[in-house]
Amino acid sequence: MRTALAVLLLAVLLLAVLPLVATSAFAQDAPATNPHDEFTKAFFFGKKFADLGEYASAYEQFAKADALEPDQAPVLYDMAVVLARAGRYSDAQVKVDRYLQLFPSGAERANVAKLQLELEFQRELQKKRQTDQEYADLFNRAKFTYAHGDLGEALRLFQQAEQLRASDAAAVFDEAVVLEKQGEFAKAIERYRRYAELETNVEKKTSVDERIFALQHELEDMRTKIVCAFCGYKLPAGATWCPRCWHGPYLVKSAVWNTRPCVDGASATRATYFSDERFNRNDVLPCLWKNGSMLETLRYTPSRQRAIQEARRAEGWTYANDVLQNWSDRQGNQIRYTQGADYCEKISSTSGGEVLTYTAHAGGDGIWLLDREDLIVDAQRYTNHYEYDAAGRIARQQVSYENGAACNHVIDMTADYAYANDALVAATIKGGYDGYTPEGAPRVDWQASVAYTYDANARVMKEELAVTSFSKTYTQKAQGALRDEVSQLYANMRVRKPIENVSRSGDLCGASGNQLLTNLIDLRPFYALSPNLAIALQNGVTRAVVTFTYPDAFRP
Repeated sequence: MRTALAVLLLAVLLLAVLPLVATSAFAQDAPATNPHDEFTKAFFFGKKFADLGEYASAYEQFAKADALEPDQAPVLYDMAVVLARAGRYSDAQVKVDRYLQLFPSGAERANVAKLQLELEFQRELQKKRQTDQEYADLFNRAKFTYAHGDLGEALRLFQQAEQLRASDAAAVFDEAVVLEKQGEFAKAIERYRRYAELETNVEKKTSVDERIFALQHELEDMRTKIVCAFCGYKLPAGATWCPRCWHGPYLVKSAVWNTRPCVDGASATRATYFSDERFNRNDVLPCLWKNGSMLETLRYTPSRQRAIQEARRAEGWTYANDVLQNWSDRQGNQIRYTQGADYCEKISSTSGGEVLTYTAHAGGDGIWLLDREDLIVDAQRYTNHYEYDAAGRIARQQVSYENGAACNHVIDMTADYAYANDALVAATIKGGYDGYTPEGAPRVDWQASVAYTYDANARVMKEELAVTSFSKTYTQKAQGALRDEVSQLYANMRVRKPIENVSRSGDLCGASGNQLLTNLIDLRPFYALSPNLAIALQNGVTRAVVTFTYPDAFRP
């Protein structure tokens, strides 16, 4: 019994011990993991993935191999290759740099050199693509900005685009277009010439050559031409009037017409005196030329011409090219300019029926000299005739008008101009008329002189007008009621005896209610003589003195 129990206990113990023994024996028989084998396997897998084009997986295996056995030459090389093929060029360069640092004479050295070239090429390619994209972005922004009228910003963007791609002709061409639009013709020409150097298309080169020629012509015009201040017509700098609207005079080189610049330190004051030398009044004359001189104010530029023409169009005027045509308003009133082949021959009004007539002759160099004009000043109509000297300067002016503001006398006046070199130094003006028989056939004559004083810089310092003689004589007795009227005008009047002190009283000719009518000495039609003395002298005024000041640097 005891023997059987012992056998049973032994069996139980063996069953408990046997699993432990078996497990221990198996553990002793299994081979240990070899890191080098793992490295080999990862390197092999990396190669296989690379052959399949699975570069991300290939790099993952190579990175595993590198972690097991760091800085192995083949692994570094292959890691660089798959990184390059995956487009990770910066990471590939890191591996190449590591390889070259550790293995300057490694077995893969020749292939590493080729890979290095490939990486450098890829860097250049990426740089080029980035530059191309930046160029395209700048160029498109510049085009958009130009289309919206911001020329300054468009030019800046085109210039930035050119810096990115200096050999590209498109940005250079558009720079030239913007500069031309801004009126910077000299700079535009330089850009067009640079464009011609870059452009290979023969037709485009020819086209830009034509643009350069046109701009050179414009530059020459900007040096030598002016614009009419009224209609904007382009004129030679020596023109006196605009032949397409007869505004003027545009005596840009005349010191007399440069006496009123709009600059600090410049002034013009006109003082008038009565016949007994009593002071009448001072008039401070406003400046005329905002850019300092008449020439600079009127000098031709495309923008200045465009601004003048746009102002006229806004008022209702129409043009044929640059030649003024007509004006009209919403009420149907019209002013029509009859333009001949070379100059405006007639201006007519459909509402009032007035017609102004002009004749002229060619003075050379594109200048037209006005022979006859009808002029209206403050509703008074005058007819002017001009004569010229050999230099094309006004030598004599004859004026005729019917004084509707007084007694309808037909008054004639003549002015003779004298020059020293190109400077106007004096003028002699005579006027008068023969009155009507019923009023006693009065004869009126007056004479005035104008003298100019210049400083050492050829600037006018003084302009002095003096009425040197004034006479009125009734040649017969007035008739009917006019006899009493004349007696009231001149209490001591005697037939064929000059009226005493007529220069003080003025040329009285009649009455309208309580108002005495008078023929003033009217110098307004002599507007070409001076901008300072084109006035009508009030009764009793026989002298006017205009004095001027200028800043030291100003020159006419």
